[in-house]
Amino acid sequence: MEVRSRLRSVWKAFALAASEFLDEAAFRILLSWHVLRGNAPRQVEKRFWNRRSEPPVLIDVFDWTTERRIFSVLIWPSLESDEGDATYHHMQRVDQVKEVIAQGATEMAWQTRFETDYGLEWDSERECWVSSDGFVYDGKFQFPREPSFAAVNGRRGGGVYS
Repeated sequence: MEVRSRLRSVWKAFALAASEFLDEAAFRILLSWHVLRGNAPRQVEKRFWNRRSEPPVLIDVFDWTTERRIFSVLIWPSLESDEGDATYHHMQRVDQVKEVIAQGATEMAWQTRFETDYGLEWDSERECWVSSDGFVYDGKFQFPREPSFAAVNGRRGGGVYS
């Protein structure tokens, strides 16, 4: 009985290693094929971002039965689009994010409601965004994001933010 158990565990380990190898090989072959065809990622030009005229949009998601805030999302403006189309693309992105959140909440049977704040203000002294209800959000807009990047629920004049 013990020999059969040992053989089964060796077979499972071999099957797992083989599947991981084949998965990695398939990924690398597909990536090589795309590079050879010229489908490699290209650098995209980004325009200057004026914080004063293009603030991010804040979406607060609440449980409508308890009025408890579940989470908040900052939607950044699209820097890849032209200045003339930027507002349209930004609002389109906001609508898409709301739709995705609503679909996920429906799938999970969450009772949610959204509050959208289009009037965030940049506080240059503290380097953060301040919502109309006084909550502050980290203002770092960099890639890759540091692990400390998070919305902080501190009131105006208080709270800790990175």
